[in-house]
Amino acid sequence: MEYESLLGELGATLGFELKLSEQGTCGVLLDEDRINFEINDGRLFIIADLASSEGRDKDSVQLLKAANLGLQTGFACIGIDEASGQFTLCRVLEGNLTFIDFEKILTLFVRAVRYWKKWLALPPSQTASVEEMQQFDPNEIRA
Repeated sequence: MEYESLLGELGATLGFELKLSEQGTCGVLLDEDRINFEINDGRLFIIADLASSEGRDKDSVQLLKAANLGLQTGFACIGIDEASGQFTLCRVLEGNLTFIDFEKILTLFVRAVRYWKKWLALPPSQTASVEEMQQFDPNEIRA
């Protein structure tokens, strides 16, 4: 299924029309989480801001470890948007997907966004020693 069709079906599932802009972008608000989509060069990018990166230098090592092979990010990448100063999570999709597969990927992505937002909401002095937060498990797909 084409990415534009997948996004259209997502919109229909959520109860509204979800259309791409002329630039190939659109977004949805799922509870309080803004999820952006961009089609570029035959790929679908799923992107979300997590938190400000300001003053979080000590957390970079933990975030890089989490993003290694996508193991604690739901197979997405954590990065910093230099223009906005935000940590972001991004997943790139290629190839044909069914809507069911797309929905599973999106659910996992949203779970990862919520996990890392919660983690980054902790004061920088606490994140390195956080043990009360259960580690993100990409194999457990629950909303």
